[in-house]
Amino acid sequence: MSEIIYRAAREEDVPAALDMFLEAVRELYRRHNLEMPLPPRPAVEVAYRHIFETGIFRLAESDGRIVAICHAVVRDALWFLSGFWTRPELVAGGVGGRLLREVWREGEEAGAQKFFVWSSMDNTAIASYLKTGMLPGYQIFTFAGRPTALDDVPGATTGYTIEPLSLEAACGIDREVRETRREVDHRFWLSEEKLEGRQVRRGGRLVGYYYFKGATFGPAAWMDENAAEALLTLGCREASAQSETISLRVPGINHDAIRFAFAHGLRLTAMAHLFTSAPIGRMEQYLASGPSLF
Repeated sequence: MSEIIYRAAREEDVPAALDMFLEAVRELYRRHNLEMPLPPRPAVEVAYRHIFETGIFRLAESDGRIVAICHAVVRDALWFLSGFWTRPELVAGGVGGRLLREVWREGEEAGAQKFFVWSSMDNTAIASYLKTGMLPGYQIFTFAGRPTALDDVPGATTGYTIEPLSLEAACGIDREVRETRREVDHRFWLSEEKLEGRQVRRGGRLVGYYYFKGATFGPAAWMDENAAEALLTLGCREASAQSETISLRVPGINHDAIRFAFAHGLRLTAMAHLFTSAPIGRMEQYLASGPSLF
């Protein structure tokens, strides 16, 4: 193979980077005998362009062909690795590791102090995370299905009301639960992704928010630890009225959401892992948006 060049991605690189990502995911599924559909290209492309515009995006190329990509978003002191993929023939060859270190270093220069990632089951990638200092945090469970018995819990939502989500409410809640306002991401979800956003109050006091669109529910966050059942009930009622099935992405430390999922007939359909250099916010009061922005 010719010399490998490491550089920052340019806007015109995004389609080819997306091609490489989908090829790498297909190969990952093949190696692990997983019969799962690939992520839908249009949705991934929207996310990739947002990450390119608001984050760190680097790649390795040889003979003009992209052979590895690595990208992350820095939101205040948090660095989240939103993508790390290498062509199968170069896995464990050091190419990806160098890219990861470059993106990590650029995050430090941007002020990041905590580093974390939503990891697939790929052992080579996991080894890279461990070596750089991101250690096991907890699982990330995906629950899916049509929720049942949402009207059968007496008093579950008594005193709670919902209203359209404001940008300031979302950012204020995230400042407490996620350690970052991440205004740029809330603008993205509300405008470009066209997600439905709701803020939840109890007795007039703001306690949390949730997003939903189609089968996807989340992100969601609540400041009051006792608000989990009410917020999830209200949100899943609204989401399931729009879609036959919904999915929740639950950090393993969020026991309330795990119990809620099983109590309302959702099935555990996938498991990933969160690796982190330090504890992050209040993940026991949070549902993730997914592996691109968490």
